[in-house]
Amino acid sequence: MGLKRWLITSISWLSLLGMATAAPASAAEFKPNGPVTIVAPFAAGGTVDQVARELGRGLEKLWGVPVLVDNKPGAGNILAATAIAQSKPDGQKLLLASTSISVNPSVYKSLPYDTEKDLAAVSYLAASPNVLVVRPKMNIKTLQELIERAKASKQPLQYASVGKGSAHHFCMELLQIEAGIKLTHIPYKGVSPALAALLGDEIGIYCSDTPGAMEPIKEGQLIPLAVTSSKRVSVLPDIPTMAEAGLPNYNNSGYVGVMAPGATPKNVREAINHDIQDVIKDPAFQKRFADLGYDMVGGSVDKFADFIKRDVARYGEIAKAATIEKQ
Repeated sequence: MGLKRWLITSISWLSLLGMATAAPASAAEFKPNGPVTIVAPFAAGGTVDQVARELGRGLEKLWGVPVLVDNKPGAGNILAATAIAQSKPDGQKLLLASTSISVNPSVYKSLPYDTEKDLAAVSYLAASPNVLVVRPKMNIKTLQELIERAKASKQPLQYASVGKGSAHHFCMELLQIEAGIKLTHIPYKGVSPALAALLGDEIGIYCSDTPGAMEPIKEGQLIPLAVTSSKRVSVLPDIPTMAEAGLPNYNNSGYVGVMAPGATPKNVREAINHDIQDVIKDPAFQKRFADLGYDMVGGSVDKFADFIKRDVARYGEIAKAATIEKQ
């Protein structure tokens, strides 16, 4: 082999080697500078809070620094999202985002942050299918029985939500659109008051996130009629999807994911995403949350960004069809 050809071949191999070694470099670009904070939009002790804390424990092992959970409940994720939107875009503060991030642009005339510009996708964590439940005294066992009762009732049946414009409210608005029925919305100030009203026979119908409804379902205090996802939920294997129960176009799952301040560089977000995937692929992690009703998803930064964009648009369409006025 001539010297010139040898040099070209050697340079080519070195280039390929450089490409191969460069590929994982982006996954090592984020080195936490002290403790990292995950801002959770729900009170301590709830299922979403558990996701934040389990994720934090997994990331602590990888990063070698504390990962703290800062609970900022209330206002439909707005307080937590605003805190992140106003934070330094260095990866040290992250948001445990939930469905309200997608819902809020269709509910509020103005927000203290721009969902598209001030928040940036990091990772989809898990889908959280909702479940339509009724109180036992209603003597309703299936979705079709509920629809028939609603159509036959002289007065619209009442349903509870955790507040006007909440994801649970949209869940029920979509049900009315797809089933061609009219129900009366009774908003409560949070999950606990809504569940208390339901369990106290004050109201009869509720669309709950699956993790939040599991305990009263197990105790026979609530009757599950259908789950809102495209496939059945492992913790409720005998409960049909809305499509299986007669509403083929109904699909409305919630989600939890991780977001960062909008100006956070993509390579930093990709590095954090890489480590999050390592945490959530652990079988013990997945089983823990599957038992709560979550369906672990994961995926790239772009996958979650695309999902958020579509989800914001989807809730906008539901709001328009249901004539939900912005607050």
